[in-house]
Amino acid sequence: MKYKNIILSCVGVIVLVGGGVYIMHSQNQLPSLVSSKSSSRATESSQKTDLPNTAEADNSTLILVNKQHVLDHELDFEKSEMNGIQYSQEIDEPLRKFLNAAKDAGHPATLVSGYRSKKYQEQVFNENVQQNINNGMTESEAKKATRAVIQTPGASEHQTGLAVDVMTDEYWQQYHQLESDSDKTEGQKWLIEHAPDYGFVLRYPKSEAAKKSTGIDYESWHFRYVGVENAKYMTKHHLTLEEYDDLIQGQSTK
Repeated sequence: MKYKNIILSCVGVIVLVGGGVYIMHSQNQLPSLVSSKSSSRATESSQKTDLPNTAEADNSTLILVNKQHVLDHELDFEKSEMNGIQYSQEIDEPLRKFLNAAKDAGHPATLVSGYRSKKYQEQVFNENVQQNINNGMTESEAKKATRAVIQTPGASEHQTGLAVDVMTDEYWQQYHQLESDSDKTEGQKWLIEHAPDYGFVLRYPKSEAAKKSTGIDYESWHFRYVGVENAKYMTKHHLTLEEYDDLIQGQSTK
């Protein structure tokens, strides 16, 4: 934990730590601050040592694809299909169980998108840019706005077949749009809450920290398969895949 600022005064000490404020009226209280720092380090250390057995650098379901980890070629994997939408065969069973469970819980959902080739991702990206231009943006502004919500070709994990866009029917059938405010519906809330039980995580969570980590705005519909153990661990510790990958890479270099 880094100290952002330390302000000393004759009446005490005010320490700003990671956005939190601690007021100490004498130097005798400094050990408690050190203890807090040690506790934080212990937590980080614990995260590294209690990782699931499936948290391995060579686990293909944990492949990280983003602007910093770009796929320069198409991946070769068996595909399954649901209602004309393709995805990796590896997630066929857990995906069907996830959607069936949602239906049984009274929240039927629609699989909106799955696997995308690099060429198709380029088409999606360019169409969004053009839409922004049509709405009055310059080309530069349009591309910047698009990058905030859509990965550039080669940087989209939809190419892995492990990512799916799933929307509760109560929202999708009314609006036919992938919008973050769908999380106000009971159906989307259920999907987000129970996704880890079937090996999926909400890939782009709703927090500034998550946005800083992923580089992508909150998406209440984008789920990524990582396996049940990994999904539950990531959710418990509020980790994005980028942060989880850092932990795994740190463990593998020991």
